[in-house]
Amino acid sequence: MFSPHVLGLSTVDVLGFVSVVLATWFALPQLLKLRRDGSTAGLSLGSLANSAISLTGWTVYGIGHDKVWVVLASAAGIPATVATIVIAVRAGHRLAPRMPMVWATILVFTAIVDHLYGTQLIDVVLGCSILWLVAPSAVTAWRSADVSGLAAQTWLVLAADGVVFGLYGIVADVFADRVYSVTSLVGAFVVLARIALGDRTQQQSRSARRRGRGVRGTEEAAHALADG
Repeated sequence: MFSPHVLGLSTVDVLGFVSVVLATWFALPQLLKLRRDGSTAGLSLGSLANSAISLTGWTVYGIGHDKVWVVLASAAGIPATVATIVIAVRAGHRLAPRMPMVWATILVFTAIVDHLYGTQLIDVVLGCSILWLVAPSAVTAWRSADVSGLAAQTWLVLAADGVVFGLYGIVADVFADRVYSVTSLVGAFVVLARIALGDRTQQQSRSARRRGRGVRGTEEAAHALADG
């Protein structure tokens, strides 16, 4: 049976490398879909801005805790995320800065508290950081009739990323990664469930056409009986 140790790699190294690949891949489907289709339907720009802030926070956290793979996995996702925001804004999508500013303030405040009092609140706060991406995305998706602008592959990658981060958190003893794993898996499921339901507008249109055909059929049958 193949073992990563044959190549001089530890389990942590393997999981770390996979997390970097997934982190890089995570933001690409949405970026490519936006460039290809130009549609921002169902897309939450605030969640993307939150994601860019979270990735920056994870990068700083990794540097502070001497976790190379955390640094690489976090920094890898920043360019594509920022590029998606820029393209969406140029396409006319409005970015409300309030939520990203609140999230950035929470991260900075938590880091200061940890530094002053020696607590480890940042582990929990960063572990739940994915909620600042998932929650706005889920709310926007479930409130939108049209979700054609969402890339399902992004959320499938997030689910895989959650599994890998969870394993990495267990092996490398990084509590923040274990919290991240749970929240990302739940969030990915919620958004994917909405995408699976498809375009409500088209569904309503099809239902209306079916009802229309049913009414016409009933009227034709009534006329036929009357004529007979």
